[in-house]
Amino acid sequence: MAERSTFDYKALRKFLLLKRFFMVDGDGTLYLWDQPFKYSGGFIRNLISLNKKFVVLSNNDSEMKSKRLDFLRKILKVDLSEDNLLLPNDLVIDIFRRKKIKRFDGLISNEFVKELVQKGFKYDINNPDIVLIGFDTDLTYDKIKRVIEHINKGKKFILTHIDPLCPYKGNTEIPDAGLIEGMIERATKREPDEILGKPFSSVVKYVLGRAGISKEESVIIGDRIDTDIKMANENGIDSIWIRGDSNEPIEADYKPTFIVRSIKDIYCMIKGINK
Repeated sequence: MAERSTFDYKALRKFLLLKRFFMVDGDGTLYLWDQPFKYSGGFIRNLISLNKKFVVLSNNDSEMKSKRLDFLRKILKVDLSEDNLLLPNDLVIDIFRRKKIKRFDGLISNEFVKELVQKGFKYDINNPDIVLIGFDTDLTYDKIKRVIEHINKGKKFILTHIDPLCPYKGNTEIPDAGLIEGMIERATKREPDEILGKPFSSVVKYVLGRAGISKEESVIIGDRIDTDIKMANENGIDSIWIRGDSNEPIEADYKPTFIVRSIKDIYCMIKGINK
């Protein structure tokens, strides 16, 4: 999977048309917090018109999946199904069911708590089976104290994803799960018993298993070398890096198959528009 030129139009167009399954990063690639990039909806509609399968990958577990889906349908103007979006929420629910976990507590948003309760799990702040550390946009001091006590008493804990910061409005960033977990790890002197979300292989295994697609038929598209492209490289999947306006050479250990400036480039190439 050698890196190829940003301007290799014919090679990239052929590559895109041959792929059957597109794993597309959400935050920073298709949208920035609550604002979609100009060609994002068109890109998704192109995939649908070509009968391509796709899933939007996000590490943002601050909302219920149903609410996030409604949000994406609105901003992208595309009718998305549950299979078209993967959040850490999905991975947590899958683990709870497989491991027969019934009770939970943690540093997660009120929305995420509500979703887990709706799925049949019990929010137990006194004696949970497991503790979750996530993108807690409703973080309080009392919750932090309680969770530290749980972990110090031997409760296992799961980190929903490693991102320390989340892209936010106005090209700023806000504290995310990785930063919150760092505080807990320092206080308890314990590391998570399990880590979910990008860039870990569990994401790829879960998504490909549900889609019934091989790695060779898939491509990962994203704006971050250390998550999106890393996940692609470590799982033997082709990738496209959305590099933005940067002209800096790639110095990371992880290399994309192709490089483009924005989702617009991919949109034009799938449409057959030679810019």
